[in-house]
Amino acid sequence: MDAAILVGIDGSVASRSAVVWALARAEELGVGVFLLNVVDDEWGTISDRDLRELRTDAERLAVRELAFARETADGVPVSAGIDMGAPMIELAASASAYESVVIGSHKTGTFHGRALGARGLQLAATAPVPVAVVAGSARDPRSGIVAGAGNAPGWIGSVRYALREASRLGEPLIVIRSDRDLPFDERELARLLDAADAEEQSVDIELRRSTAPAGQALAEASRRAVLTVSGRPTEAGARGFRPLGRTNSELLLNAGGPVVIVPHVAAD
Repeated sequence: MDAAILVGIDGSVASRSAVVWALARAEELGVGVFLLNVVDDEWGTISDRDLRELRTDAERLAVRELAFARETADGVPVSAGIDMGAPMIELAASASAYESVVIGSHKTGTFHGRALGARGLQLAATAPVPVAVVAGSARDPRSGIVAGAGNAPGWIGSVRYALREASRLGEPLIVIRSDRDLPFDERELARLLDAADAEEQSVDIELRRSTAPAGQALAEASRRAVLTVSGRPTEAGARGFRPLGRTNSELLLNAGGPVVIVPHVAAD
């Protein structure tokens, strides 16, 4: 499906929140949505009989979630399918054909320190397109699009993405940089606005510094923001796992609202 949003589904409350969020975005963009339920084969250790049963259950779940999405979609083209394998790896492998990939977050509260196996982290570190991780519940009211300004080459790409979202949604853009990083590159931000179209240039932009580490500052801002955007440095043509870094990991583990991680290409 061209120009569609891919959504990983498992039938949970968090998964349905992701479906609803993706449908709203798809309607605004004029694109379709594809729901994908990946049967976890536990790296091939499940017997053929058990795998057939899991596949049958997965097909039923896909039909049920497709019906839910179509009832909610209000005209958005929606289809669904199933796949086999490690869910986040299969979603990342399929993502290149889509505008973005969306999953729900099962986390509650905040987490400080390190965690292994967080699925949102795994997908965000491997997908070649923007990854949206949507919390199971949202607090209202929300206002503003938040973007992190880093010091890695190419960071301006994620701010450009956030500017487009702010323009599309009629929201102000808040660009946050930690005091622990370098100062704002005013020339880079000026070039960003010069390259923007007329609607994007009309977005109200606030440059905000924080004394907290970048990930903590973004996670705090995400509790009130419509969307929080952060970049994942990578290289042109790079495939497979790319380290998220401390900022993105802390943001995803402690997010209080929808977060998009945008892979961007380092400047030459």
